[in-house]
Amino acid sequence: MSEVRGPAGHASASVWGHSDAPAAGPAMASLERQALLIIVVLRVSSAAVAAVVALLGLASAANPLWVLLSVAGVLVWAGSFGVSLLRRGPTFRLGVTDVAICAVLCLLHGQLVPASVLTATAGTGWIDLLASVTVLNAQFYLRQPHGLLATVVITVAYTVGVPGLREAPVVLVLQGILSAGTFILLRRAARSADSALAAKAVAQANERARAAARADERDHQRRLHDTVLATLTMVSTGAIADRSEALRRRALADLHVIDGLATADGTPAGPAPLAPLDVALRAAASTPRPGLPAPTVEFGLVPVLLPHPVVTALADAVAEALTNVVRHAGTTEAQVRAEKVGVGVVVDVLDRGRGFDLAAVPEHRRGLRESIVGRMTAVGGDARIETRPGDGARVTLRWPL
Repeated sequence: MSEVRGPAGHASASVWGHSDAPAAGPAMASLERQALLIIVVLRVSSAAVAAVVALLGLASAANPLWVLLSVAGVLVWAGSFGVSLLRRGPTFRLGVTDVAICAVLCLLHGQLVPASVLTATAGTGWIDLLASVTVLNAQFYLRQPHGLLATVVITVAYTVGVPGLREAPVVLVLQGILSAGTFILLRRAARSADSALAAKAVAQANERARAAARADERDHQRRLHDTVLATLTMVSTGAIADRSEALRRRALADLHVIDGLATADGTPAGPAPLAPLDVALRAAASTPRPGLPAPTVEFGLVPVLLPHPVVTALADAVAEALTNVVRHAGTTEAQVRAEKVGVGVVVDVLDRGRGFDLAAVPEHRRGLRESIVGRMTAVGGDARIETRPGDGARVTLRWPL
């Protein structure tokens, strides 16, 4: 089970005072951090204000020595409380100690506060301030019903310390109930936010997994289209002789592709190594195309190193574009140009063949749509095809987008 970390980076001994509580989510952890700071500020500031008020009324107090000792103890405890809370987080022992110290001060109330303050209709003394802050803090660092039980203990000690019917004990009880309710609502809202964040994270993870599966499927389809399906098409049209050596080599290469698809385990790799684009483009142009004439390519390339997956995608897209040229354009001549643009590259494949109507390409034809455009999109680039009947074609590949 993971631990909740306090503001100072130390593992807290508990969550809301219990070590067996489940690990907090980001919303609950944020609420804890903010509440810790507020509790520390309240404890330290109330101790400082209480000390000033106590010293101002020292001359009128029933027992000045007790007042001095109590003020010193309150200041020391406030500092220790704040440091411990920030370092170790809220613990049950720390909370009980804070409540016990406040209860002792309430029992000694009559000896620490001037008589004129004791006769006031509402609690206006420095003990009242400390009791009020402790009741509020207890709702944070103690689970319910322990927080409300701490309110009852402080209220009873206050009443015993100064007997008689007063408004202050009633105010303490109401304050404890209201602050307990407030913390309960805040924690419930934080848990709801954490649940919503967790559900969103799961949905996003599932969507990324589905997207990765779709991308992997499309990549398999592209490879099959560029290899196996192309070979089978040539065989079915009779463009390759039965015992052609080129067919044997092509079939062997296709088997390697299929074997690679079957054994890919999808394990994420480390940072992609760099590869020379110009070398890959020349190799793509010289790839054997059984049943088709070899293209005559005029190169205009600049040396450039790109991530290996990007180089592979660009080379495969160029190979498919050149295959389309010799298969459909009525020419074997083409130009392949690559130009470095910023941190990326632009590659053009041009021919002066018969061209075609791009809008008339059937939906089931995947050569342009997947083997070129889809392949570039998969690596964060894009592809654009410009052509019209009788005016050749231009395929522009860009990476990054």
